Amino acid sequence: MSNLPDFLVIGAARAGTTALYSYLSQHPQVFMPKTKEPNFFAFEGETLACEGPGADFINNSVTRIADYHALFAAARPGTIRGEASPLYLYAPEAPARIRKRLPQARMIAILRNPVEQAFSHFLYATKERIEPEPDFTAALMLEEERLAAGWQPLFGYSRFPRYAEQLGRFFALFPREQFLIRSYEEFQADPASVLSDIFTFIGADPGFAPDMSRKPNAGGVPKNTLFQDFLMKPNPVTKAIGYVVPKERRLRIRDRLARLNLKRDDTMPDKARAILQQRLEGDIRQLETLLGRDFSAWLA
Repeated sequence: MSNLPDFLVIGAARAGTTALYSYLSQHPQVFMPKTKEPNFFAFEGETLACEGPGADFINNSVTRIADYHALFAAARPGTIRGEASPLYLYAPEAPARIRKRLPQARMIAILRNPVEQAFSHFLYATKERIEPEPDFTAALMLEEERLAAGWQPLFGYSRFPRYAEQLGRFFALFPREQFLIRSYEEFQADPASVLSDIFTFIGADPGFAPDMSRKPNAGGVPKNTLFQDFLMKPNPVTKAIGYVVPKERRLRIRDRLARLNLKRDDTMPDKARAILQQRLEGDIRQLETLLGRDFSAWLA
């Protein structure tokens, strides 16, 4: 029996993939590894030496096939195996690597307004205390410099959500029927309906209703940056706690405290919005043609 996934959540980042991972994990017919975002097909066989803030997210990716197999070792026979790594949509080499290992895989993508996605990425990086620049417009102007210095792809805020370019690489190698594509707006408005479609698509019971009360992975601006640094950055106290509190429970507590320390600031600077619309308009128009859908609201 193959010990590889039957389906992949390929993206997009900051488009509800953490929630989707949680809901899929609850389905009794589905197995999702405890490691979310192994990023295997983004970096298979590579030696990773990412620089800059938050580099461990990339450098800790699974790059060996044996380690990837091991993620699914606990799956019961007959379960539908899957994993969620939003970097697959972004990574140029991912489609060919998936084609080589999983030519029949079903792939799920939730697409968020790329202008809003970029700002959400910034808020997430701010919450995690890995974005040193407090001004989003300034961060947009630093993209090329940061990426040239080897910083992780997250900091390419306007490069990350180029869905037409990215889906085009997948569609060149796979038939369209292997993809289920929904918008983040649809997922937010009627998550039960979108989940039912996804369960049907992967061959699971579409009538299963997961617990959707928890909203994970929110971004925002910390009320108290020192407290947020204490929660998010390594220090002797949190290291000591790590010896006595299991990792999963520790992260739940950390994330709850971090959320309580956030002030929601969803107002994007007008200048930043104009920059993003100028950079992303061409790709949005191409996406409309590629998928046969109207995304003009994303440019409003």
